[in-house]
Amino acid sequence: MLSLSKILFTALIVVVVWQGFKLFTRKNQVSGQQQPKQTRHQKSQKNEAVAHDLEKCPKCGVYHAEGSAHVCEV
Repeated sequence: MLSLSKILFTALIVVVVWQGFKLFTRKNQVSGQQQPKQTRHQKSQKNEAVAHDLEKCPKCGVYHAEGSAHVCEV
């Protein structure tokens, strides 16, 4: 049979486990944020996307990077 003490004990276990997981994830987030900061030089070395101007091929109508070789496949 379910008694009040069993229900309270089960609820207490659930709350303790839940708080433990919250503490564990918060600890991992804090340790991830405490990594050494990067300098400006290191940030510029990252692979950043570069925008290219496109031009339309007058023969086939395909857009390609400006100044690059393009062969029409008609």
